[in-house]
Amino acid sequence: MIHTRRFGQPEGLPSVLVHCFLGHAGTWRPLVERITPPLDALAFDMPGHGRSPMPEGPCDLQAEVAGLIEGFVNEPSLLIGHSFGAVSALRFALYNPARVLGLVLIEPVLIAAALADPDYTADSEEPRYSVLAREGAYEAAAQDFFTFNDPSRDWDVLPEAARKTMARQMRLVAATEPGAVHDSGKLLVPGLMEGFTPPVLLIGGDRSPAVFPAILKALNKRFTAPRSATIAGAGHMVPLTHLDETSAVISRWLAEKVLVGDAAARI
Repeated sequence: MIHTRRFGQPEGLPSVLVHCFLGHAGTWRPLVERITPPLDALAFDMPGHGRSPMPEGPCDLQAEVAGLIEGFVNEPSLLIGHSFGAVSALRFALYNPARVLGLVLIEPVLIAAALADPDYTADSEEPRYSVLAREGAYEAAAQDFFTFNDPSRDWDVLPEAARKTMARQMRLVAATEPGAVHDSGKLLVPGLMEGFTPPVLLIGGDRSPAVFPAILKALNKRFTAPRSATIAGAGHMVPLTHLDETSAVISRWLAEKVLVGDAAARI
């Protein structure tokens, strides 16, 4: 059974929040508490994360998570996703625009978008953590993944239980690749993003690995008039490390782009 949590206020804006790879639903609480107006937020642990069980076999994790979102969106809702959660939310949103009040993508991992952009010239070599995970060196893969997203973080200060959990979750790396790298959801089909009409907010950090600003740049070219924001001094984990800045950006965007017409009447 997929574990869910609710944050915010029952009378708030209906929202579904999707965490990053190796994260869990509880990481959203501090951000939700800072966003105005209030959200009625449902967050869930992705398969193999938090209190949700591992997938039973090989899978396309992006497709699995997008399917879960479909079951949780019971009315038009705000979607907020971070990293792998963001691209999973994007997959649901693009095929269900009438059920989306607005879409917030924080450092989305759609590597296929960067690779398809002729302006992207960075190294396209497979990440070391992917190679290590494929070889079954899960602890080394987890350590490399942990520091790849933010080199300032110290793997050795993590509690042993946390390191073991992350190492166990690294067996899911292969399940992220069909969607993130090979675009199994066909999100880059011409016209799909270009025709998406709900408001879109793209958020990144100016200290993220080069692939993430490249992804945001590629998405910015495809969406029609998205709002973009870069958080100074932040890396890939921006919604956890820069709560005040991230919540302020989202709150301003909600007031300007989302809380108009029927959406305003909901709260």
